[in-house]
Amino acid sequence: MAYLNNGVEYPSVTTITGIVNKPALLGWAANCAVDYIQERLDVLGGNTSLIDEFISLLHEENFDKDRLLSTYNLMKSKEDVHAIEGIFEQARKAYVIKRDGAADAGTQCHHAIQMYIEGHDPYPSLTCDEAKNGFQAFLSWESKNNLEWLESEVEVVCTTIGYAGRFDAIAIVNGHRYLIDFKTSKGIWDEMYWQVCAYRQAYNEMFPERPIDNLAILHLDKEKATPTFKPVEDEIERKTIFFNHLVNAYYFQCNRKLKNNPFVKAAKGWGTIPF
Repeated sequence: MAYLNNGVEYPSVTTITGIVNKPALLGWAANCAVDYIQERLDVLGGNTSLIDEFISLLHEENFDKDRLLSTYNLMKSKEDVHAIEGIFEQARKAYVIKRDGAADAGTQCHHAIQMYIEGHDPYPSLTCDEAKNGFQAFLSWESKNNLEWLESEVEVVCTTIGYAGRFDAIAIVNGHRYLIDFKTSKGIWDEMYWQVCAYRQAYNEMFPERPIDNLAILHLDKEKATPTFKPVEDEIERKTIFFNHLVNAYYFQCNRKLKNNPFVKAAKGWGTIPF
């Protein structure tokens, strides 16, 4: 995603952090496929030993591809080929369906919170149970703290480093002014800390007269409807510098197509962007 500011397109904060490899996602995607297959064992018939072997191979960190293919072919030879192929084809896509469903619930929850903060009815935005749970977690957290909402859905641009983004809110929480980003993912990951540090850097560049010092992630569990307020206090400058290196790495990759972006042109010189 790109943001347009004064005729210049900038990559988003999440696009920048997205270039970092996330090996945990590979295991998650494999587990989604395994879960899909296990839920359909009755369709696959009585070859449970072959199925168990196939699933066991999928779970291995460095599985034997030839053995996996051999087991798969043997399963096909013993059962309805079309039924098995259909199940395995859908298993390939199981993680996409789960990911998109989670993203949709997260979008609903974020929009409901925005409506609530801005004084509108939040409930029309909530159409699935996970989104409702996330919003309930938000209300639970708010009810237990002294809060004053100052800004919502704040868009920022950092022209000196070359990125843009949007964070969820600025609020006074128990007497302290915070930049807050809401998260409805399974957990709190490293990239989320880099993101809020990047938002702070951009905000402070835009508004030096009212800089933000305090950062926090508000995690909203979509399954348990429980909130976790996580202030970001350690190594903020170090995390910011790390993010800035990611921005440089992003631009150093070839063929970035961003309208009128000077960093794209500079990066072609390999070394013209200072670290």
